[in-house]
Amino acid sequence: MKKRTIYYTDELNDDFASTHNKINARKIDGKYRYSHEKNIFWKFGEILLYRLIATPVAALYMYIGRGLRVRGRRNLRGLRGGYLLYGNHTQMGGDAFTPTMITFPKKANVLVHPDIVSIPVARILVPFMGAIPVPTDLSAARHMLHEMKKLVSEGQVLTVYPEAHIWPYYNDIRHFADASFSYPFLFGVPAVGFTVTYHKRKIFRFLPPTVKVTIGKPIFPEECENKAEMRDKVYNFMKETVEKEQSYAYVEYIKKEDETNEDHRSM
Repeated sequence: MKKRTIYYTDELNDDFASTHNKINARKIDGKYRYSHEKNIFWKFGEILLYRLIATPVAALYMYIGRGLRVRGRRNLRGLRGGYLLYGNHTQMGGDAFTPTMITFPKKANVLVHPDIVSIPVARILVPFMGAIPVPTDLSAARHMLHEMKKLVSEGQVLTVYPEAHIWPYYNDIRHFADASFSYPFLFGVPAVGFTVTYHKRKIFRFLPPTVKVTIGKPIFPEECENKAEMRDKVYNFMKETVEKEQSYAYVEYIKKEDETNEDHRSM
């Protein structure tokens, strides 16, 4: 199968999600309801949608459809409480399902772009399945942090994709900031990195590559001087993993030459 080529200009901000710039994202302000802890109907819906529907569907899609393999589960065995999970953002649908496959039986919540809770019908369903939209103002940020703290205190997992933007099938790790690594320090819980790599199929070669997830060892706040050091440890683990696994470039990403360089080269 011929490789698809994607041209990019900005590694930090280009987004190749299918919904990017196609949805009028709602404003996640102080009126957005993050917590539903006292609502019995919410609890019932969460069990029904997350445990009885979403989890089995995710397992079928990832293990059967994508040929998922997970390596490093033993690194999670000693974690009795909640923690932060950090991964590379390279799967259109799989990034919603992969955390659940990693953390089961613990619930995996995922920080998401407001686009996800702006789609009709989906905006009602995805919060039951652990979607936590990133706030657009300070009042919503306070509510989100309160809810995140409650979830990890209950032993649940919070998933962050620090690259922020989806690059489908990208076989390397992009630079990302350390802002989201303040959460483990705020909540007093470890950070765990995971890396998605892609591998050619031995049969059915016309299908997209299989997915392998490698889970790193927990990194505790007390082991790092600050969030920058924690970020570097997770980033280095991810880079080392894609190199070791020789992640397959199913999609080729090429940086566009800027006009200045093109003009200079044509002189």
